[in-house]
Amino acid sequence: MTEIASAPFTSRRVDRFAEWLHAPAPRESTHPRFDVRRARPQEFDAIYDLVDETFGIKRSRAAYDWLYRRNPCGTARCLVAIDRASGQMVGNTSSWPWPMARGTQPVEGDLEGDTVTAKGWQRLGIDALRGEVARSHAWISHSVGMSWPNDIARAAGVKRGRSKRMLGPVPRSILLLNTKEFLTTRSWPGFAGAAAGMVADAAFDLWRKMFVRAQPGVAIQEVRRFDSSFDEVMQRCMAWHGFWSPHDAEFMNWRYLDHPTMSYAAFSLTVGGELVGYSVLKIEASGAMLMEFVAPSSPTHFAGALLLHLIKIARAAGCMCLRFSAAPNWHHRQLFRAAGFMPTRSSPVYLWPTGEAPGTGQLDLWQWVPGDMDDL
Repeated sequence: MTEIASAPFTSRRVDRFAEWLHAPAPRESTHPRFDVRRARPQEFDAIYDLVDETFGIKRSRAAYDWLYRRNPCGTARCLVAIDRASGQMVGNTSSWPWPMARGTQPVEGDLEGDTVTAKGWQRLGIDALRGEVARSHAWISHSVGMSWPNDIARAAGVKRGRSKRMLGPVPRSILLLNTKEFLTTRSWPGFAGAAAGMVADAAFDLWRKMFVRAQPGVAIQEVRRFDSSFDEVMQRCMAWHGFWSPHDAEFMNWRYLDHPTMSYAAFSLTVGGELVGYSVLKIEASGAMLMEFVAPSSPTHFAGALLLHLIKIARAAGCMCLRFSAAPNWHHRQLFRAAGFMPTRSSPVYLWPTGEAPGTGQLDLWQWVPGDMDDL
């Protein structure tokens, strides 16, 4: 990643929901059986019920409202499918306004998810019809977004001849924190698992010694709230000439520290009292996920010190592994490899860019972090 001049991404946001709601979308309401239209906030509760029923899991109402109504980038934009005869809501896809930029230029962005078709209504062309309506919206030519389709959505995309829009599989990597236990739980033969574990642990210990020595003036502290001082660091360390998501302090507080059901730990990196980096970690029973990692590329020992601290936190929490995902040309990839992060054998994750802006179909023009994925 090449650092570029920073841009004023921290200006006050305006919720453009009303503009989106009334912009032309010529393909709406043209189907004889189904009405596909934009939903209003008073319909969100019905959307929540539909998503819960279709996915077979129940997301708390607090989590739904946090995502659909309290997003600092704006109100959720949903396309719903309605059966004309019964008036039943039978499909939905949601787009949550998301900070997006190409180089130093902010663009209208979104993260797409909660795409469902009600049980008993599949294979009737509802998903394809939603796609036609979405692509007819007046904003499609200049908006840029991300979606992370599951196996069913990818298969539907292939069937409709849109598979070339899907990029991937995208790289994912994993660091084994308790290698012997991790391999044992996955049914490796005892002796082979123990031997492999000792080799991996020895490699990590060798890397750790590079950063464990006291570095004058380097301090890592927990972050209770993000403020504007983090914005300059984000722009300096994360800015990218292609498509990326600038996470300013307001967004970071909402995305992580104000989440109603998930817990995240955030840490700042200072050198001589000056803020130079930060990171966010999610710890769950299945392991830890590195959601954000913002640090200078050079000198590498600053980023190394921050990464080592996060590894220690995850290990102390009893996690067997630490996971991360980023684009192939992410600028800290070499550091992570040296620390022992290994590419997963097979990645089920694909990026499906939304919008028709030039260049969105090129994977090498994208940057993201796990915080930009739809595990919300």
